[in-house]
Amino acid sequence: MKNIIKIVLLISLLACSTENWESLKTKTEDALNKKDYNKALDYLDQAVFKEPQNSEVHYYLGQTYRLMLFADGSIINDVNMPYASKSSNHFKKVIEISPNYTGKKFVVGPYSKIQSIWGSVAMTYLYDNNPDSARWAFQNGKSEGGFYPAIMEYNKNIMSSCEKNAILFTNGDNDTYPMWFLQLMEKYRTDIIVVNLSLLNVPWYIKQLKNSYPFGENNLALTMSDTDIDSIKPKLWEEKKVRVSAKHDPFNKAGKIEWLVKPTIDNKAVRVQDLMLIEILKSNDWNRPVYFSTTVYKGNTIGLDDYLNLEGLVYKINSHRVKTSSEKLNKNLTEIYTYNGVSDKHLEYVDEMISIYQNYRHSFITLASLYDEAGRNEKVTEVLGMMDECLPESLLPYTNKGLKEDADKLQKRNL
Repeated sequence: MKNIIKIVLLISLLACSTENWESLKTKTEDALNKKDYNKALDYLDQAVFKEPQNSEVHYYLGQTYRLMLFADGSIINDVNMPYASKSSNHFKKVIEISPNYTGKKFVVGPYSKIQSIWGSVAMTYLYDNNPDSARWAFQNGKSEGGFYPAIMEYNKNIMSSCEKNAILFTNGDNDTYPMWFLQLMEKYRTDIIVVNLSLLNVPWYIKQLKNSYPFGENNLALTMSDTDIDSIKPKLWEEKKVRVSAKHDPFNKAGKIEWLVKPTIDNKAVRVQDLMLIEILKSNDWNRPVYFSTTVYKGNTIGLDDYLNLEGLVYKINSHRVKTSSEKLNKNLTEIYTYNGVSDKHLEYVDEMISIYQNYRHSFITLASLYDEAGRNEKVTEVLGMMDECLPESLLPYTNKGLKEDADKLQKRNL
Protein backbone atom coordinates (compact mmCIF):
# COMPACT_ATOMS: atom_id res chain seq x y z
CA MET A 1 0.00 0.00 0.00
CA LYS A 2 2.83 2.39 0.91
CA ASN A 3 4.49 1.79 -2.47
CA ILE A 4 1.24 2.57 -4.30
CA ILE A 5 0.90 5.82 -2.36
CA LYS A 6 4.49 6.76 -3.25
CA ILE A 7 3.85 6.10 -6.92
CA VAL A 8 0.67 8.18 -6.89
CA LEU A 9 2.49 11.05 -5.16
CA LEU A 10 5.34 10.84 -7.69
CA ILE A 11 2.92 10.96 -10.62
CA SER A 12 1.15 13.95 -9.06
CA LEU A 13 4.47 15.71 -8.54
CA LEU A 14 5.55 15.06 -12.13
CA ALA A 15 2.23 16.24 -13.50
CA CYS A 16 2.47 19.50 -11.55
CA SER A 17 6.03 20.24 -12.69
CA THR A 18 6.26 23.19 -15.09
CA GLU A 19 9.87 22.70 -16.11
CA ASN A 20 10.63 21.88 -19.72
CA TRP A 21 13.43 19.68 -21.03
CA GLU A 22 15.87 22.53 -21.62
CA SER A 23 15.86 23.55 -17.96
CA LEU A 24 15.86 19.93 -16.78
CA LYS A 25 18.71 19.20 -19.18
CA THR A 26 20.91 21.79 -17.48
CA LYS A 27 20.15 20.30 -14.07
CA THR A 28 20.75 16.79 -15.37
CA GLU A 29 24.16 17.70 -16.76
CA ASP A 30 25.11 19.37 -13.49
CA ALA A 31 24.13 16.22 -11.59
CA LEU A 32 26.09 14.03 -14.02
CA ASN A 33 29.17 16.24 -13.64
CA LYS A 34 28.90 15.73 -9.88
CA LYS A 35 28.34 11.98 -10.41
CA ASP A 36 25.02 12.27 -8.60
CA TYR A 37 23.31 9.76 -10.86
CA ASN A 38 20.20 9.31 -8.74
CA LYS A 39 19.54 13.05 -8.86
CA ALA A 40 20.07 12.98 -12.62
CA LEU A 41 17.50 10.19 -12.89
CA ASP A 42 15.00 12.27 -10.88
CA TYR A 43 15.27 15.09 -13.41
CA LEU A 44 15.12 12.68 -16.35
CA ASP A 45 12.02 10.96 -14.93
CA GLN A 46 10.31 14.34 -14.96
CA ALA A 47 11.46 15.00 -18.51
CA VAL A 48 10.38 11.65 -19.94
CA PHE A 49 6.99 11.94 -18.19
CA LYS A 50 6.36 15.21 -20.02
CA GLU A 51 8.08 14.30 -23.30
CA PRO A 52 8.01 10.50 -23.72
CA GLN A 53 8.97 10.74 -27.42
CA ASN A 54 11.92 13.08 -26.93
CA SER A 55 14.90 11.10 -28.24
CA GLU A 56 17.43 13.29 -26.44
CA VAL A 57 15.79 12.59 -23.08
CA HIS A 58 16.09 8.85 -23.74
CA TYR A 59 19.71 9.32 -24.82
CA TYR A 60 20.46 11.02 -21.49
CA LEU A 61 18.67 8.24 -19.63
CA GLY A 62 20.73 5.65 -21.51
CA GLN A 63 23.92 7.55 -20.73
CA THR A 64 23.07 7.92 -17.04
CA TYR A 65 22.43 4.20 -16.61
CA ARG A 66 25.59 3.52 -18.63
CA LEU A 67 27.62 5.66 -16.23
CA MET A 68 26.07 3.75 -13.35
CA LEU A 69 26.99 0.56 -15.19
CA PHE A 70 30.68 1.44 -15.50
CA ALA A 71 32.51 4.72 -15.31
CA ASP A 72 35.69 3.28 -16.82
CA GLY A 73 37.17 0.08 -18.22
CA SER A 74 38.50 -1.11 -14.89
CA ILE A 75 35.17 -2.81 -14.11
CA ILE A 76 33.83 -3.95 -17.47
CA ASN A 77 34.56 -7.49 -16.34
CA ASP A 78 31.88 -7.10 -13.67
CA VAL A 79 28.97 -5.11 -15.10
CA ASN A 80 25.53 -4.76 -13.55
CA MET A 81 22.95 -6.52 -15.75
CA PRO A 82 19.89 -4.47 -14.66
CA TYR A 83 21.71 -1.22 -15.46
CA ALA A 84 22.96 -2.70 -18.74
CA SER A 85 19.41 -3.58 -19.80
CA LYS A 86 17.99 -0.21 -18.79
CA SER A 87 20.75 1.69 -20.56
CA SER A 88 20.40 -0.36 -23.74
CA ASN A 89 16.60 -0.05 -23.74
CA HIS A 90 16.79 3.73 -23.67
CA PHE A 91 19.41 3.89 -26.43
CA LYS A 92 17.22 1.50 -28.43
CA LYS A 93 14.28 3.88 -27.85
CA VAL A 94 16.43 6.72 -29.22
CA ILE A 95 16.91 4.74 -32.42
CA GLU A 96 13.19 3.89 -32.66
CA ILE A 97 12.22 7.55 -32.31
CA SER A 98 15.04 8.98 -34.41
CA PRO A 99 17.26 6.56 -36.39
CA ASN A 100 19.37 9.54 -37.45
CA TYR A 101 19.72 10.95 -33.93
CA THR A 102 20.97 14.54 -33.98
CA GLY A 103 20.72 15.46 -30.29
CA LYS A 104 23.64 15.94 -27.94
CA LYS A 105 26.00 12.97 -27.71
CA PHE A 106 28.47 11.90 -25.10
CA VAL A 107 31.33 11.02 -27.48
CA VAL A 108 29.35 8.56 -29.64
CA GLY A 109 25.76 7.89 -30.69
CA PRO A 110 23.22 5.28 -29.55
CA TYR A 111 24.35 2.52 -31.92
CA SER A 112 27.90 2.57 -30.56
CA LYS A 113 26.64 2.86 -26.99
CA ILE A 114 24.53 -0.28 -27.37
CA GLN A 115 27.51 -2.07 -28.86
CA SER A 116 29.76 -1.17 -25.93
CA ILE A 117 27.13 -2.15 -23.35
CA TRP A 118 26.60 -5.66 -24.69
CA GLY A 119 30.26 -6.12 -25.53
CA SER A 120 31.01 -5.39 -21.87
CA VAL A 121 28.29 -7.80 -20.75
CA ALA A 122 29.85 -10.46 -22.99
CA MET A 123 33.25 -9.74 -21.44
CA THR A 124 31.77 -10.17 -17.96
CA TYR A 125 30.38 -13.57 -18.88
CA LEU A 126 33.66 -14.64 -20.46
CA TYR A 127 35.57 -13.48 -17.39
CA ASP A 128 33.29 -15.82 -15.42
CA ASN A 129 33.97 -18.62 -17.95
CA ASN A 130 30.44 -18.58 -19.35
CA PRO A 131 30.86 -18.46 -23.16
CA ASP A 132 27.24 -19.41 -23.93
CA SER A 133 25.95 -16.36 -22.07
CA ALA A 134 28.61 -14.23 -23.78
CA ARG A 135 27.25 -15.36 -27.15
CA TRP A 136 23.75 -14.43 -26.00
CA ALA A 137 25.01 -10.97 -25.00
CA PHE A 138 26.64 -10.37 -28.37
CA GLN A 139 23.53 -11.55 -30.21
CA ASN A 140 21.33 -9.37 -28.03
CA GLY A 141 23.57 -6.39 -28.72
CA LYS A 142 23.13 -6.99 -32.43
CA SER A 143 19.33 -7.23 -32.15
CA GLU A 144 19.23 -4.03 -30.05
CA GLY A 145 21.04 -1.97 -32.71
CA GLY A 146 24.77 -2.64 -32.44
CA PHE A 147 27.10 -4.80 -34.52
CA TYR A 148 25.49 -3.60 -37.76
CA PRO A 149 26.87 -4.54 -41.22
CA ALA A 150 29.08 -1.48 -41.86
CA ILE A 151 30.99 -1.75 -38.57
CA MET A 152 31.32 -5.52 -38.83
CA GLU A 153 32.71 -5.42 -42.35
CA TYR A 154 35.14 -2.66 -41.39
CA ASN A 155 36.49 -4.68 -38.47
CA LYS A 156 36.71 -7.81 -40.58
CA ASN A 157 38.78 -5.84 -43.09
CA ILE A 158 41.12 -4.67 -40.32
CA MET A 159 41.65 -8.25 -39.20
CA SER A 160 42.09 -9.52 -42.75
CA SER A 161 45.01 -7.08 -43.10
CA CYS A 162 47.06 -9.01 -40.56
CA GLU A 163 49.41 -11.92 -41.02
CA LYS A 164 48.77 -15.15 -39.14
CA ASN A 165 49.07 -15.12 -35.32
CA ALA A 166 49.20 -11.33 -35.19
CA ILE A 167 49.03 -9.07 -32.17
CA LEU A 168 46.65 -6.24 -33.08
CA PHE A 169 46.45 -3.07 -30.98
CA THR A 170 43.07 -1.32 -31.14
CA ASN A 171 41.76 1.96 -29.79
CA GLY A 172 38.18 1.87 -28.49
CA ASP A 173 34.70 0.39 -28.66
CA ASN A 174 34.16 0.51 -32.43
CA ASP A 175 37.39 -1.31 -33.28
CA THR A 176 37.38 -3.84 -30.42
CA TYR A 177 33.93 -5.21 -29.55
CA PRO A 178 33.12 -6.05 -33.19
CA MET A 179 36.38 -7.99 -33.46
CA TRP A 180 35.59 -9.93 -30.31
CA PHE A 181 32.13 -10.61 -31.78
CA LEU A 182 33.74 -11.95 -34.96
CA GLN A 183 36.13 -14.15 -33.03
CA LEU A 184 33.56 -15.61 -30.64
CA MET A 185 30.46 -15.75 -32.84
CA GLU A 186 31.94 -16.45 -36.26
CA LYS A 187 35.31 -17.98 -35.30
CA TYR A 188 36.91 -15.43 -37.61
CA ARG A 189 40.67 -14.92 -37.28
CA THR A 190 40.92 -16.51 -33.86
CA ASP A 191 44.69 -16.63 -34.41
CA ILE A 192 44.83 -12.87 -33.71
CA ILE A 193 45.16 -11.45 -30.19
CA VAL A 194 43.21 -8.19 -30.13
CA VAL A 195 44.72 -5.84 -27.53
CA ASN A 196 42.62 -2.82 -26.59
CA LEU A 197 44.98 -0.02 -25.56
CA SER A 198 42.45 1.64 -23.23
CA LEU A 199 41.91 -1.59 -21.30
CA LEU A 200 45.66 -2.19 -21.24
CA ASN A 201 45.73 0.17 -18.25
CA VAL A 202 44.01 -2.29 -15.89
CA PRO A 203 45.57 -5.42 -14.33
CA TRP A 204 42.66 -7.84 -14.77
CA TYR A 205 42.72 -7.31 -18.54
CA ILE A 206 46.50 -7.67 -18.84
CA LYS A 207 46.33 -10.94 -16.88
CA GLN A 208 43.49 -12.15 -19.08
CA LEU A 209 45.60 -11.53 -22.19
CA LYS A 210 48.48 -13.41 -20.57
CA ASN A 211 46.61 -16.34 -19.04
CA SER A 212 43.25 -16.86 -20.73
CA TYR A 213 42.61 -14.87 -23.90
CA PRO A 214 38.93 -15.74 -24.36
CA PHE A 215 38.41 -15.20 -28.08
CA GLY A 216 41.27 -17.01 -29.75
CA GLU A 217 43.74 -19.84 -29.87
CA ASN A 218 46.74 -18.39 -27.99
CA ASN A 219 47.55 -16.22 -25.03
CA LEU A 220 49.84 -13.21 -25.10
CA ALA A 221 53.44 -14.07 -24.23
CA LEU A 222 54.53 -11.85 -21.33
CA THR A 223 57.59 -12.22 -19.11
CA MET A 224 55.88 -10.31 -16.27
CA SER A 225 54.44 -12.31 -13.39
CA ASP A 226 50.83 -11.80 -12.27
CA THR A 227 52.18 -10.16 -9.12
CA ASP A 228 54.16 -7.68 -11.21
CA ILE A 229 51.07 -6.97 -13.30
CA ASP A 230 48.97 -6.28 -10.20
CA SER A 231 51.49 -3.72 -9.00
CA ILE A 232 52.11 -1.87 -12.28
CA LYS A 233 51.23 1.84 -12.16
CA PRO A 234 51.83 4.98 -14.24
CA LYS A 235 55.48 5.93 -14.04
CA LEU A 236 57.28 9.26 -13.75
CA TRP A 237 59.03 9.73 -17.06
CA GLU A 238 61.41 12.12 -18.74
CA GLU A 239 61.72 12.08 -22.52
CA LYS A 240 64.12 9.28 -23.35
CA LYS A 241 65.01 6.61 -25.87
CA VAL A 242 63.69 3.07 -25.54
CA ARG A 243 65.37 0.05 -27.09
CA VAL A 244 63.95 -3.30 -28.15
CA SER A 245 66.16 -6.10 -29.45
CA ALA A 246 65.87 -6.99 -33.15
CA LYS A 247 68.85 -9.31 -33.41
CA HIS A 248 67.26 -11.73 -35.91
CA ASP A 249 66.46 -9.11 -38.56
CA PRO A 250 68.99 -9.14 -41.45
CA PHE A 251 67.84 -5.62 -42.40
CA ASN A 252 68.76 -4.28 -38.97
CA LYS A 253 72.54 -4.28 -38.57
CA ALA A 254 72.32 -2.63 -35.15
CA GLY A 255 70.28 -5.55 -33.84
CA LYS A 256 67.78 -3.28 -32.14
CA ILE A 257 65.12 -0.69 -32.72
CA GLU A 258 65.39 2.56 -30.82
CA TRP A 259 62.91 5.41 -30.54
CA LEU A 260 62.09 8.42 -28.41
CA VAL A 261 59.23 8.02 -25.92
CA LYS A 262 57.78 11.22 -24.53
CA PRO A 263 55.62 11.56 -21.39
CA THR A 264 51.93 10.99 -22.07
CA ILE A 265 50.55 12.31 -18.74
CA ASP A 266 50.97 16.06 -18.16
CA ASN A 267 54.53 15.95 -19.57
CA LYS A 268 55.54 14.16 -16.37
CA ALA A 269 54.68 10.46 -16.65
CA VAL A 270 53.64 7.60 -18.90
CA ARG A 271 50.51 5.48 -18.68
CA VAL A 272 50.37 1.81 -17.88
CA GLN A 273 49.32 1.17 -21.49
CA ASP A 274 52.56 2.81 -22.69
CA LEU A 275 54.68 0.67 -20.38
CA MET A 276 52.76 -2.45 -21.43
CA LEU A 277 53.14 -1.69 -25.14
CA ILE A 278 56.91 -1.60 -24.65
CA GLU A 279 56.76 -4.75 -22.52
CA ILE A 280 54.71 -6.61 -25.15
CA LEU A 281 57.19 -5.70 -27.89
CA LYS A 282 60.08 -6.92 -25.74
CA SER A 283 58.36 -10.13 -24.62
CA ASN A 284 57.14 -10.94 -28.12
CA ASP A 285 60.69 -10.63 -29.51
CA TRP A 286 59.24 -10.43 -33.07
CA ASN A 287 57.84 -13.97 -32.84
CA ARG A 288 54.42 -12.70 -33.88
CA PRO A 289 53.66 -9.87 -36.33
CA VAL A 290 52.42 -6.75 -34.53
CA TYR A 291 50.02 -4.09 -35.80
CA PHE A 292 48.17 -0.93 -34.84
CA SER A 293 44.71 -0.38 -36.27
CA THR A 294 44.62 2.95 -38.13
CA THR A 295 41.87 3.97 -35.69
CA VAL A 296 44.54 4.21 -32.98
CA TYR A 297 45.26 7.81 -32.02
CA LYS A 298 48.81 8.72 -33.08
CA GLY A 299 49.81 9.63 -29.53
CA ASN A 300 49.08 6.06 -28.49
CA THR A 301 51.78 4.70 -30.83
CA ILE A 302 54.37 6.29 -28.46
CA GLY A 303 56.76 7.55 -31.14
CA LEU A 304 57.18 4.36 -33.17
CA ASP A 305 56.48 6.19 -36.45
CA ASP A 306 59.79 5.30 -38.15
CA TYR A 307 59.00 1.61 -37.75
CA LEU A 308 55.39 1.73 -38.94
CA ASN A 309 54.32 0.72 -42.43
CA LEU A 310 50.81 1.58 -43.61
CA GLU A 311 49.18 -1.53 -45.06
CA GLY A 312 45.60 -0.34 -45.42
CA LEU A 313 43.55 -0.28 -42.23
CA VAL A 314 46.59 -1.22 -40.16
CA TYR A 315 50.12 -0.07 -39.52
CA LYS A 316 52.58 -2.93 -39.17
CA ILE A 317 55.34 -2.48 -36.56
CA ASN A 318 58.63 -3.50 -38.15
CA SER A 319 61.98 -4.52 -36.64
CA HIS A 320 63.81 -2.04 -38.87
CA ARG A 321 63.14 1.45 -40.20
CA VAL A 322 60.73 1.45 -43.13
CA LYS A 323 59.01 3.64 -45.69
CA THR A 324 55.49 2.85 -46.79
CA SER A 325 55.56 0.61 -49.83
CA SER A 326 52.84 0.00 -52.35
CA GLU A 327 52.86 -3.81 -52.46
CA LYS A 328 50.89 -4.81 -49.34
CA LEU A 329 48.84 -1.62 -49.43
CA ASN A 330 47.71 -2.35 -52.97
CA LYS A 331 46.92 -5.99 -52.23
CA ASN A 332 44.74 -5.19 -49.23
CA LEU A 333 42.87 -2.34 -50.90
CA THR A 334 42.28 -3.99 -54.26
CA GLU A 335 42.10 -7.72 -53.49
CA ILE A 336 41.36 -8.35 -49.80
CA TYR A 337 38.94 -5.68 -48.58
CA THR A 338 35.22 -5.56 -49.31
CA TYR A 339 33.30 -2.28 -49.37
CA ASN A 340 29.64 -3.31 -49.09
CA GLY A 341 29.32 -1.38 -45.85
CA VAL A 342 29.28 1.91 -47.74
CA SER A 343 25.70 1.07 -48.77
CA ASP A 344 24.60 0.36 -45.19
CA LYS A 345 22.09 3.01 -44.02
CA HIS A 346 23.89 3.09 -40.67
CA LEU A 347 26.64 5.05 -42.37
CA GLU A 348 24.16 7.94 -42.60
CA TYR A 349 23.16 7.56 -38.94
CA VAL A 350 26.48 6.99 -37.17
CA ASP A 351 28.77 10.01 -37.34
CA GLU A 352 31.72 8.15 -35.91
CA MET A 353 31.45 5.56 -38.70
CA ILE A 354 31.56 8.24 -41.40
CA SER A 355 34.79 9.45 -39.79
CA ILE A 356 36.26 5.94 -39.48
CA TYR A 357 35.48 5.15 -43.11
CA GLN A 358 37.75 8.02 -44.18
CA ASN A 359 40.63 5.67 -43.28
CA TYR A 360 39.85 3.79 -46.49
CA ARG A 361 40.27 7.01 -48.46
CA HIS A 362 43.49 7.88 -46.67
CA SER A 363 44.95 4.52 -47.71
CA PHE A 364 43.78 4.83 -51.31
CA ILE A 365 45.24 8.34 -51.60
CA THR A 366 48.50 7.20 -49.97
CA LEU A 367 48.75 4.39 -52.52
CA ALA A 368 48.00 6.77 -55.41
CA SER A 369 50.68 9.15 -54.09
CA LEU A 370 53.26 6.35 -54.07
CA TYR A 371 52.46 5.55 -57.69
CA ASP A 372 52.57 9.26 -58.52
CA GLU A 373 56.07 9.56 -57.02
CA ALA A 374 57.14 6.56 -59.10
CA GLY A 375 55.76 8.19 -62.27
CA ARG A 376 53.18 5.46 -62.79
CA ASN A 377 50.38 7.68 -64.05
CA GLU A 378 48.11 4.85 -65.18
CA LYS A 379 48.20 3.29 -61.69
CA VAL A 380 47.31 6.62 -60.06
CA THR A 381 44.22 6.88 -62.27
CA GLU A 382 43.34 3.25 -61.64
CA VAL A 383 43.59 3.55 -57.83
CA LEU A 384 41.63 6.82 -57.64
CA GLY A 385 38.99 5.35 -59.95
CA MET A 386 38.60 2.32 -57.71
CA MET A 387 38.36 4.57 -54.65
CA ASP A 388 35.54 6.60 -56.21
CA GLU A 389 33.77 3.42 -57.31
CA CYS A 390 34.03 1.73 -53.90
CA LEU A 391 33.50 4.89 -51.84
CA PRO A 392 31.28 7.23 -53.89
CA GLU A 393 30.88 10.72 -52.42
CA SER A 394 27.10 10.39 -52.71
CA LEU A 395 27.23 7.65 -50.05
CA LEU A 396 30.35 8.71 -48.16
CA PRO A 397 30.99 12.46 -48.11
CA TYR A 398 34.51 13.67 -47.41
CA THR A 399 34.90 14.84 -43.82
CA ASN A 400 38.55 15.81 -44.24
CA LYS A 401 39.18 18.79 -46.51
CA GLY A 402 42.85 17.88 -46.88
CA LEU A 403 42.04 14.40 -48.19
CA LYS A 404 39.71 15.85 -50.81
CA GLU A 405 42.35 18.37 -51.92
CA ASP A 406 45.01 15.64 -52.17
CA ALA A 407 42.73 13.44 -54.27
CA ASP A 408 41.88 16.32 -56.62
CA LYS A 409 45.56 17.28 -57.07
CA LEU A 410 46.53 13.71 -57.87
CA GLN A 411 43.67 13.42 -60.34
CA LYS A 412 44.62 16.64 -62.17
CA ARG A 413 48.31 15.76 -62.31
CA ASN A 414 47.62 12.38 -63.88
CA LEU A 415 44.94 13.21 -66.44
